[in-house]
Formats: sequence, structure tokens, C-alpha cells
Amino acid sequence: MIHAKHHEVVANIMTTHPKTIDLKTPISEVGKIFSEGKFHHLPVVDGKELIGIVSYFDLIRVSFEGSFGFSDKNAVYSVLDHLLDIEAIMTKDPLCIQENSTIKDAAEKLSTGKFHSLPVVNDDHELVGIITSKDLIDYLIKLY
Repeated sequence: MIHAKHHEVVANIMTTHPKTIDLKTPISEVGKIFSEGKFHHLPVVDGKELIGIVSYFDLIRVSFEGSFGFSDKNAVYSVLDHLLDIEAIMTKDPLCIQENSTIKDAAEKLSTGKFHSLPVVNDDHELVGIITSKDLIDYLIKLY
């Protein structure tokens, strides 16, 4: 069964039209999006072009480093809005994958453990989706 799926493309299991942010998105808005629990990775776009990615862990890193004695995370995010911007916390030019790449290619890239998502782009480097470690695990569960 696995051999039949050997060349299946990322586009078949990626999340299409992922939630995105841009360079003007306040840190507090990113915190709100992550607190809703649906996303752990937010591609940063300029128009349709992917320019970076912010992960939940990026936000945690800066909020712990700059917690300023506040126990309320909203207060921390409010302070961070005045100190940092998206460009300061995002990973610039993140490792991506093409929409016609295989799921195996995505698994190999994610297996390094350095990150847990891959923005999916077309030939013009426009964001068309995102694939995460969870997407790959869900795919494997369906195979077995």
C-alpha cells in the first residue's frame, strides 16, 4: 500500500489557504491567534509572496525573555507590541517545499527536528499552503 503512495504530492495533504500575517501584524494579534489553539505556525507574507514564518515557540521565546514581571500574557504581548515587530521574531526565508514535491520529500525535511512546518509555495514563491508534522502523522495513520 505504501508503494502506491510513494509519489503522492504534498498538495494532496497540505492545508490550503493557511492563516497568514504580514509585517504590520502586532505581536498581540499573533498571541491571540495562537491562544485560539488552531495554529502553531503563521506564514508571513508580503502580498502573496512568502517572506518568513512565525511559530508559537518564537512568540514564547520573546515573551519569556521580555516578560517584565507580568503574569498576564496579554499584558506581556501589549508591551511586546511596543518593543518588537514581526520581522524581529520571524524566521526569514524559511525552508519551503514546492506544491508538486512528494510527501516523502516533506517528511525528509521535517525529520531533522529543527522545525515542524513547511510553507508550500508555487514557482513564483507565492504561498499556496502549509504542511506540518501533524499533517504527516495524520497521513500515516490513514495508511495504516
